[in-house]
Amino acid sequence: MSDEATQDTGSQEVATEATEAPVRFVDTLDENLRGNPSLQNFADANAVAKAYVHARSHIGADKIVKPQSSWTDDQYNQFYAETGRPETANDYNIKINIDESDAEAWNSFKNAAHGAGLNGNQAQKMAEYLENTFNDVDQKFDANVDQVNDVTRQELQQEFGQALEQKVKLGYAAAQKYIDPILLDDIVLQDGRSLGDHPDIIRMFASIASDIGEDTLVGESSELIMTPDEAMSLAKEKMKEGVYQDKFHPQHDEAVKEVQRLFELASG
Repeated sequence: MSDEATQDTGSQEVATEATEAPVRFVDTLDENLRGNPSLQNFADANAVAKAYVHARSHIGADKIVKPQSSWTDDQYNQFYAETGRPETANDYNIKINIDESDAEAWNSFKNAAHGAGLNGNQAQKMAEYLENTFNDVDQKFDANVDQVNDVTRQELQQEFGQALEQKVKLGYAAAQKYIDPILLDDIVLQDGRSLGDHPDIIRMFASIASDIGEDTLVGESSELIMTPDEAMSLAKEKMKEGVYQDKFHPQHDEAVKEVQRLFELASG
């Protein structure tokens, strides 16, 4: 054979080797493993080793199945139990500041939490959120009531002046005579204040007290303090009297002092 023929044959052998496909990893396995679908995506032994290590790390770990829309109540209850929900609502160990008056409401919360499948930690977090929310609402409510009562007091102070405390005292005595005064505290208006703190109620009982008379209400009489309107009206009457207008009258100075005192009362 010539050198050319030898060279041609060698070239064909090299070309054949170059076009041969690489051997796949699964083709190196036993025949009973080659067709397994779970092995088709492994490129080499290294990939198989990584998968094996990952699988071994999960062996023995608890597995929780993801909830399905088709689950029954029993299946959900089983899922809740596996994720930490206590056996009964009373088994929740929720730590918050509970007032005795709120105990029933928090028991209802436990029942709702149990029905929703919350575990102990979830129920605690929700309880803390509600507690903070309720406290914030209560603080804002109390602040609003204080503000409303301050406005009421300013309004009545302007109207009654120095007689305010006396008017309120006599009005309260009149309320005790005709109704149970506890009702005035227990009935809460929409703005948060008690019925007895409403200015119209205070005016009403103060007026009733004035009609009844102080000695009838409290058993003894004392000098009644006039309101600014009452003092101004009386001052104007005093100024029309001759003793006030006649500066040479022996009681003129006393009349002037009395008018001045009335003006002071009228100014509040």
